[in-house]
Amino acid sequence: MGNSHGLKRKGDDLSQGPPKRKRDVVQIPAVTETPLVPAENAPSSSGWHSNVEYVVHDLNPTCNSDNPNLTIVFFHGIAFGTNDEWKETWTTCPTNNREKCICWPEKWLPEDLNNNVRILSLSYDSNIVASVHNDVIEIGKNLIQSLVTNSSYQFLWNGPVALIAYSFGGLVLKSLVVEAHKHVYQRPKNDFDDKVHKCCQTFLNNVKSVVFYSVPHAGGTQSLSNYFIWKHQQMNTLNKYATQSGFLKNLESFNSQMEHLSTDFINAIHKDLNIYAFGEGLPLDNWGILVPHALAIQLANYNFYKVEDANHLTICKPRNKDHPSYSLLLNFLKICMEKNILLPHLPNHEVALIEKAQDINILLQKESIVGLVGMGGIGKTTLCKKFYHLFHNQYNKSSFLEDVKSKDNINDVIKQLLHDLCGKRLSKDENVNQDDLDQIRQCMVSKEILVVVDDVGKAENLTSLQLFIEKGAKNATSKSKLLVNCRNWQILKSHVSEDGKMVMKSLEEKEARKLFMFHAFGDANHVPNKDLEDVCIKIIKACKGLPLSLKVLGSFLCNTKELEMWEGALSKLKSGQSFTGGNDNEDLWSILKTSYDPLDKQHQNMFLDIACFLGGLKLSTICRMWNRDEHPYVALQNLQHRSLIERAEGGILWWKI
Repeated sequence: MGNSHGLKRKGDDLSQGPPKRKRDVVQIPAVTETPLVPAENAPSSSGWHSNVEYVVHDLNPTCNSDNPNLTIVFFHGIAFGTNDEWKETWTTCPTNNREKCICWPEKWLPEDLNNNVRILSLSYDSNIVASVHNDVIEIGKNLIQSLVTNSSYQFLWNGPVALIAYSFGGLVLKSLVVEAHKHVYQRPKNDFDDKVHKCCQTFLNNVKSVVFYSVPHAGGTQSLSNYFIWKHQQMNTLNKYATQSGFLKNLESFNSQMEHLSTDFINAIHKDLNIYAFGEGLPLDNWGILVPHALAIQLANYNFYKVEDANHLTICKPRNKDHPSYSLLLNFLKICMEKNILLPHLPNHEVALIEKAQDINILLQKESIVGLVGMGGIGKTTLCKKFYHLFHNQYNKSSFLEDVKSKDNINDVIKQLLHDLCGKRLSKDENVNQDDLDQIRQCMVSKEILVVVDDVGKAENLTSLQLFIEKGAKNATSKSKLLVNCRNWQILKSHVSEDGKMVMKSLEEKEARKLFMFHAFGDANHVPNKDLEDVCIKIIKACKGLPLSLKVLGSFLCNTKELEMWEGALSKLKSGQSFTGGNDNEDLWSILKTSYDPLDKQHQNMFLDIACFLGGLKLSTICRMWNRDEHPYVALQNLQHRSLIERAEGGILWWKI
């Protein structure tokens, strides 16, 4: 996508992705499938046209980083006949002193945070008088398609994101989140749906913080509605529209949408989301408190602050940097930047992960390093992600090093550690120096740090991280912890004690059934077609509790209920063939083969003997049957260390693929 992303004006060529930042506005074309249509007779002075366009205003064009420390997005309130509500909402004083006003997100935040912060303000149709058909649900749908899934703007959501909204903008914000959540949990039906699914998942996963200024979460208020009516009656050019039934109908619609959005938003957000809410402390003239505190607080765990000297119109118009509506926000954003945690993506349906993650946490209380071992496709990475989601907040800093074995250079892994733990970001061309390494080690000794090393792959990778292991996590004074997963225990055993070893086991039959049925039927507890019950049980048993095979086969069969197709898939699974004759299940076989291919000929033959003929026999019996010069016990131990076979009670051997 290039070395530097920028936001450009309408008309610029964006076919090659976002170019270098040169201008401060980008026009996002309206979604033609569900356009926001204004009232037929709305006055042209309202600034809204039949072909509505969403605009993203870049308030910090000096941020040239591909990876900003934080992306902040502002959502404005109701428009009272102006075209610049995206800026007017966020000025430092009421509009009667316009010449002295500044846009504080544009002026103050880059100064007080740093220039490596992307600051954006959205424009959308919020004129509820001129736009009878305008509702926040449609705005949310349009923003998903125009902004979140638009290939030219996906880069905006690749890092940590904070969303900040005022009044009506809070409804738009919640609608955007709710619509994204719907796309994530709807089963993709084709490649396009799958693309939308992934974009929305990235967006939701990277939204770390939300701030609300006087947002009526629990439903509309009569005072707020009456004020809107009065306000528009004062505007001579819009006077005739204020009495139209369409306007009152819009207010009723908004009130209903507030309540539904509140419920849907609570269901859509992840529990790690940090939420702050500001409430007004002064009445607005004779109208009173437009958004009472009871309506401004949606969840019990909100961080709620009442701004004593602000009413509904001045709640987000701080007079100076010391004003609580700005100073508290600034402190909140700094905390978000310090954490700067990108939570790894988890699958939509989880089975038995919480209990296993808790087991890892208990083990880490006793051991500084825990090694999670198991064959490919058994769910080591997914379990590590779940553990990270649940427990990263218990540490001062944390880092999730995903799929280390696939990195071209271990130097890139150390760069990520440097950024996650020390806040220092190196460019692609910069190398880690000795001072950087010392800084990481010092951080691991002086603070409580969690580092998860996912799929370390080969011994050389772990050796490159050994300095941090030996002088960081294993330091006598350190409270830092490491979780490392790998297929081969031989790679980990020189760094991890036997007490710190945790073997990832396949799913129990009940757990396997839930996982398969979710992917096959979208319901973990019910088989809609009784004719498929028997073959369903056979497929689950043939998958031997391996999560990857259950997921791949279930997803393949989800669009068909024909018994012959299911029986054919079962037959091909048993024979190792592709389900469709193509590469549909390439991921399944390629991951399983990564455990088998590195074996030498002797170990491959021994594994195949057990897999095809000898599984279920005692170890002593198998060794007598083999007519080999080599001592089989050592080779069998190697297979067990690679998680290809397991020794059950009574010395019985089973293959695991």
